[in-house]
Amino acid sequence: MADSIFRPDVVIVGSGVAGLTTALNLAPRKVCIITKSTLGVNTSSMWAQGGIAAAVGINDSVKSHIEDTVATAKGLADENVIVKVVNEAKNIINDLESFGVNFDKNDDGSFDLGLEAAHSNKRIVRSKGDSSGIEIMRGLIEKVLNSNNITILENVSIDSIMSENNTIHGVIGRLAQDNIPDNHVIIECSNVVLATGGLGGIFANTTNPRSSYGEGIALAAQAGAVLTDMEFIQFHPTGLDFGLDPTPLATEAIRGDGAYLVNQNEERFMLGVHPENELAPRDLVAQNLFKQIEQGNSVFLDCRKVSNEFETKYPQVASYCQAAGLDPKIDLLPILPVAHYHIGGVKTDLEGKTSIEGLWCCGEVAATGIHGANRLASNSLLESMVFGRIVAKNINSLPIKRVSKINPDFIRMYKEKTKNRIRAKKYIWQLRSSMMRNIGIVRNHSSIVRGLHDILKIERESKGLSAKLNDMILVSKFIIIGAYLRKESRGCHLRSDYKNTEDNFILHFDLKFSDLDSKITEILNLTYNANHKQVVN
Repeated sequence: MADSIFRPDVVIVGSGVAGLTTALNLAPRKVCIITKSTLGVNTSSMWAQGGIAAAVGINDSVKSHIEDTVATAKGLADENVIVKVVNEAKNIINDLESFGVNFDKNDDGSFDLGLEAAHSNKRIVRSKGDSSGIEIMRGLIEKVLNSNNITILENVSIDSIMSENNTIHGVIGRLAQDNIPDNHVIIECSNVVLATGGLGGIFANTTNPRSSYGEGIALAAQAGAVLTDMEFIQFHPTGLDFGLDPTPLATEAIRGDGAYLVNQNEERFMLGVHPENELAPRDLVAQNLFKQIEQGNSVFLDCRKVSNEFETKYPQVASYCQAAGLDPKIDLLPILPVAHYHIGGVKTDLEGKTSIEGLWCCGEVAATGIHGANRLASNSLLESMVFGRIVAKNINSLPIKRVSKINPDFIRMYKEKTKNRIRAKKYIWQLRSSMMRNIGIVRNHSSIVRGLHDILKIERESKGLSAKLNDMILVSKFIIIGAYLRKESRGCHLRSDYKNTEDNFILHFDLKFSDLDSKITEILNLTYNANHKQVVN
């Protein structure tokens, strides 16, 4: 069967909130959305429980929302980005309501707002309690399906971005269904938008779909784009420890409604740690929860004092509990901290542009500068939609440019499918386990170097066994290098050997694919020399 060639005005890789918002705002340009699965399925957006942070409450203000975001970011956020995003929150909510999205309301018609960690006011606009992602995605998908300018390519896996001389020529991939022979899917296009989500699937314990393993970051890096802040991974404190993979999430809003964090002795271990107790910033809560586990304690979410309408307010969490044979009104819910959100990613400017002409990013794959060293809860869906609109506006302001000629070498660069699924799964699990153990909530020099050795060993032994595994190895290297370079503790990056937050690290570590070998060699040589010196002495 011959190669399939598409020539849209814009191609969007990813079908979560960021990708769909971008597509809708690109009208009337011809847009092609590419998704590995069915539209919207296996996206972190669909799984989002919390909602959208927006200062729409009677006692709230945009100024307060901005201040909370700045404070949580621990000195590394771009305040211009924060102002730009937060100022658009009300417009985003209005847009979604115009698409038919139903948000929870009080009897007087006002929003039934939730409270989450590090917010100074109730400002989480939500739908059906903990089902916000499902409802928002429903509204966006219906709008996309009724748009004449949007073509959807489902079950297509993108293997590489075609770029030459720092300019985009399109993407190349393959049909992902097992019952269809390998075929190239070639999309010739001068504007590519990456909206592929995060990388939580690189860690053994995560709330993310397993398909979220940093694929977009790998694509952008291999195309030559600059990455930044790769070391900042936010761990959510309340993953439900029910033995599932991915780990079900217990939304932070439950704590906003009065749930406690306790150990097996029913001691509230966050009391006195922070003035907001269980509603302290996520990094602090996750770190103290991890400390309890290190001390040999078990940790639980105590929902027994939460509203009797638990099943109505939190239907997703209630269904997980029911399947596990637990009743939140009676039982303590076992929890563990889990990889939840990647703050770093492909570096963009205020317009969503990357370092490559024609390559744009929005959503979790992008590092826009809003989150700094730690994300304020429920700012992520907001950021995704605001930057989706920004990217679309900027692309629409450019003349449509056709790709004149595709370099035939691009066709030979596609990734091979997995050669042996069982062997690939073995190495993928080894990688995920190592990253969780060594580059998890608490890192130090020894664990970082140990993690690097693990990744290099997996790379050596697997010998290009799987495209997915190769991407996971590549992205893990970037995270490890970032963690090594940041010799301090800041936000959600905690090093037990550098516990203080240092003024000389109010900076960002930008990395490129071409930096990898030299940075890895530097880490290994420094470690070898330090060990050798120790032995000699």
